Amino acid sequence: MLRPGWTDAVLCTALLALSVSALTACTTLGGGSASPVAGAATAATRESPSPELQARYASLLNRLQAGDTGAATELAAFSAENPELAGPLLNLGLARGRAGDEVGARALFERASAVCSHCGPVWNELGVLDRLQGQFAEAEKAYRRAIELEPAYAPAYYNLAVLYELYIPRPDLALENYERYLQLGGTDGQGQDVEKWAGDLRRRVGATTESVRAEGTS
Repeated sequence: MLRPGWTDAVLCTALLALSVSALTACTTLGGGSASPVAGAATAATRESPSPELQARYASLLNRLQAGDTGAATELAAFSAENPELAGPLLNLGLARGRAGDEVGARALFERASAVCSHCGPVWNELGVLDRLQGQFAEAEKAYRRAIELEPAYAPAYYNLAVLYELYIPRPDLALENYERYLQLGGTDGQGQDVEKWAGDLRRRVGATTESVRAEGTS
């Protein structure tokens, strides 16, 4: 059964400042919260975005999510005014990707990764693009980078598991990452299926292990 790649439709409803020393959280459309940005211990060294700026950004994202055709243009202007913020770049990239512009989406994600070197969700989205374009080794690197930066970011484990199950056949690693995804409480409507897929993989991995043992004793 084909597994869909996980990509958050509009990733953050909070201001995703996502600079090296910024401390913010982001919320997926499904209501789950991503972990605080790695490196946030130094957050006190930078001034937090003002409540007015956060409110303006949240309003733009709500409009973008609702399909307001002018919201993307205004979000691009907002990003130009606040080039130190990775969140607007990330969400503009997601909008470009939904419109079928993978080249434009990648450019925005890469700009976001330059603005924030500690942003797991940006690397997750780069991995999704790599997988869609058949660059499976690059997708693996991107998902692993997302996990390295934000070890509690569940979607990256899900996507890495899908990659190992269907594209880079490593059922043992697929199982490991599905289980980690479930341990982190990842569901978003897919939890029941993921548990079933993990069960299938447990049987497959177990059967392979028994076969290897049998060959070793024959």
